[in-house]
Amino acid sequence: MTRDLRTRSPFGVKRTAPPAWRATTVGAAGVQLAVFEAGSTSPGAPAVVLLHGLGHWSEAAWSKLVLQLDPSCRYVAFDLPGFGASEKPDARYDLPFFTATFDAAVAALGLDDFALIGHSLGGCIAAHYAGTYPGRVRRLALLAPAGFAHPARYLVYALAGGWARWAFTRRPSRRFVTGMLRRSVADPTTLDPEAIERTFELSQDVRVRRAFAGVYAGSIAAFANRNEVNAGFRRYAGPVFCAWGAHDRFIRVAALREVVRVYPHAHTLVLERSGHLGMVEQPEELGTALRAFLA
Repeated sequence: MTRDLRTRSPFGVKRTAPPAWRATTVGAAGVQLAVFEAGSTSPGAPAVVLLHGLGHWSEAAWSKLVLQLDPSCRYVAFDLPGFGASEKPDARYDLPFFTATFDAAVAALGLDDFALIGHSLGGCIAAHYAGTYPGRVRRLALLAPAGFAHPARYLVYALAGGWARWAFTRRPSRRFVTGMLRRSVADPTTLDPEAIERTFELSQDVRVRRAFAGVYAGSIAAFANRNEVNAGFRRYAGPVFCAWGAHDRFIRVAALREVVRVYPHAHTLVLERSGHLGMVEQPEELGTALRAFLA
């Protein structure tokens, strides 16, 4: 299955685009993952791997941004297990699970030297993977990454244990889902109605809600081992770029200071008109910076 970005994307982009998202699947550590590729099909093209955030999916997360990047690169986006079109197993959904699954996926695709971009949860996974396998990641770009600062509500969800799992398995209303999406951006008009509808549809799948619960329940390990986790991040000494929305209400932009403590050499960018979804709200500005960083 191939979706042509030149005519339509999940966020209604209508502009010159890479040839298409080329949708396939790959088996990774016993889990089937949805894979979306764009850009060059040349065997020698530089590879850029993209990991979306909690509750998102590849096409919605990256369609606007990829349009702004160098079309001579090969872009490979994975739907994380538990989300989007990927398989949704009954798993722990903690950092070791995501990292092991991602490692198996890139190995299955023959990717052993690539730039890595991660947003939110995907940013935490990307930082952990780069620290674990620093020789495989040419450049690391983090967009409002989780794992560097720990908002109080994450601790509450983590410590709530079984109660949190029960709460997340309750079917959310359309009003609740729409409200959360609106909080994710500074300007709600940047949210496409089709993306909102798809988010609501996914929220009705108990397996997706189970994955949400697993992520929050698993985050208690990150709280308990914060120094160890950050030390793991620091094992990556290659080029780092980090961008954050000035109006992010999920992970405040102040957490950018923690990223710089871990990566003192990092290039940073604050997106003044964005919330948590900078790649959706300011794709041109973010794309310009990333294009230079990845060159």
